[in-house]
Amino acid sequence: MSALPSLTQCGLDTEGRSVWTHLLKAEEKASLDPSRQTAARYNDPLVAVRTVGFFLQDFSEHSSDGYLGSTPYLRLLREIRSCLEYMHEDERYDAIVQLGRLHQEYLMRAFRSNAGGRPTPSHHPSRPSFDVLRDRILDEVDKIAQTRHTVRRQAFLRDGYRCTLTGLYDIQSCVDMPEIEKASLESAKPGAFLEVAHIFSESAQNGDKNYAATVFAILDMFGLRERAKSLYGSGTNELHNVITMAADFYICFDRFILWLEPVHNEENTYDICLSPKFSRLLTLRMFLPDPPRVTFRVEPGAAAAAAAKGKQLKLPDPVLIAIRAACARVANLSGAAEQIDRILRDKEDMPVLANDGSMAELLSSCLLLTS
Repeated sequence: MSALPSLTQCGLDTEGRSVWTHLLKAEEKASLDPSRQTAARYNDPLVAVRTVGFFLQDFSEHSSDGYLGSTPYLRLLREIRSCLEYMHEDERYDAIVQLGRLHQEYLMRAFRSNAGGRPTPSHHPSRPSFDVLRDRILDEVDKIAQTRHTVRRQAFLRDGYRCTLTGLYDIQSCVDMPEIEKASLESAKPGAFLEVAHIFSESAQNGDKNYAATVFAILDMFGLRERAKSLYGSGTNELHNVITMAADFYICFDRFILWLEPVHNEENTYDICLSPKFSRLLTLRMFLPDPPRVTFRVEPGAAAAAAAKGKQLKLPDPVLIAIRAACARVANLSGAAEQIDRILRDKEDMPVLANDGSMAELLSSCLLLTS
């Protein structure tokens, strides 16, 4: 967890600096908050305050990159000002903490998956030829109700049955299709088990409808109305919201250990960013390009086959990737990523936790995380 930078180092404009002093005061107050004795493990007010500050700084820094624009920065600035309208300092502090928790619970967590595990691959008993399988997959494109399974098949086809970050071929696809096995052997690289990572989590719409409505309302407030509309219902299981990755990177992407940052003026090109705390431990890191930058493209054969059917295999949406990158950066700086991981780890051990008040705090946090 990093402290908020000083007023002279925050890099904000005049309007931003006018509220930054209040955020610094709230940060100091949070560090001394008595509630941290019981809430710090799962609901730390200091993490909440820093979440507000780092989001404001991040939105400002990326306001001219051509993806998010200035709307998220101006909107968050307005929300912070509304917190400062309270008469008493304690009320202003509480409002800032609640604003931070709102962004943790309804924005950051909307980009985290709680489903876990990989979907069971479906194998046709007759082992159809590559061309037949490709036609079947393309026939599913543009159907109204996509599922996790259908979008997985489509993403694998679009990305050539390869990890988009490393170029490693999917092991199961090599077993199932001689054409993919041949291409993998010719690449002189090992295979890997691949996953399809959702940029915006499909679990954000599972369960409580009010939770999903709040998530979409926040995206709308940030000027992302059209993107929010594209994710309604089964929209999370569409090609523009998924990326094919090796399993290790899929887990890192989900946990904000890895994220992609759009490269300005280079279409569908992204810098691969890794949290320094974990990057040196990743075995597959050696297969990332040097420098770590990738350009997404539809596999030429799949693109031609899709065009012949009058269909298009969409690439991942750079705006969704950009807002997720903001969440990842802030989650790492503020300590929110570590806090979410702690909740999920302790949730698994919940039956053996001590009954000292931490259980109630964990239960409350789990309800927010999985609602």
